[in-house]
Amino acid sequence: MTNPGKMDRRIAIQRRTITQDAAGGNVETWSLQANAWAEKVDQHGKESEIANADRAEDETQFRVRYKSFLEGVTSASGYRITYKGQTFDITHVKEGGRRDTQLITSKTTEGIS
Repeated sequence: MTNPGKMDRRIAIQRRTITQDAAGGNVETWSLQANAWAEKVDQHGKESEIANADRAEDETQFRVRYKSFLEGVTSASGYRITYKGQTFDITHVKEGGRRDTQLITSKTTEGIS
């Protein structure tokens, strides 16, 4: 069991929805699934150059209390976290201790000038 005192970051977990507008085009919107207290667990990053453009990629993990809607979420599921104005795409969710907590692995990518 995790120490609840370490869950000192307030995050928003959002899900992507694709709808069609009046002209038949696709519109991407994000809906709030939950606000949660989280522990920021691990962070590392790397820099790379793709097509002559530098970019930085950071991986961040957040530990939250168990949420059933996060079961089976992968990078293709369309979930993200927002925290302190930054967006983290969820890439993997792992259960921690008999549905006590979940460890959410996420990444953020940005260009470097």
